[in-house]
Amino acid sequence: MMKPGFLAIAGLMLAGLTAGAAAQSAATNIGTFKDWNAFSSADGTDKMCFIATQPTDSKYSQPASGREPAFFQITRIPSKGVVNEASSIAGYTFASGADVTIDIDGAKFKMFLDASHPDTAWSVPETEAALVAAMKKGHAMTLTGT
Repeated sequence: MMKPGFLAIAGLMLAGLTAGAAAQSAATNIGTFKDWNAFSSADGTDKMCFIATQPTDSKYSQPASGREPAFFQITRIPSKGVVNEASSIAGYTFASGADVTIDIDGAKFKMFLDASHPDTAWSVPETEAALVAAMKKGHAMTLTGT
């Protein structure tokens, strides 16, 4: 379960990680706010800022071993028009065609997969604003995927 409450504080800093955990190592930690860490990064003219959190709890339908760390992040890359892009690195490869959903206090949002990043799911662009709004008001967020 992830706690989305920080988003109300970070309204202007909403941003995340789309290139995976490797981008975190090149990012500057701006600060920690409750369960979220805020980062900034620049690669040439592409400035990026993002917030990232890790699950406070995980449950599996089968035993899980060898899993990498999981992250949920919100990304902002102004030069590319990326605003509030939500994504999750699961720490394992999602099953091809798997359904990945986010549940925030009963409000459900679908995510999509991209074969070039098999451990990452992204929010559907048309529902990102509603997802972020739900995160700002929400108490608990659960991501489910196979």
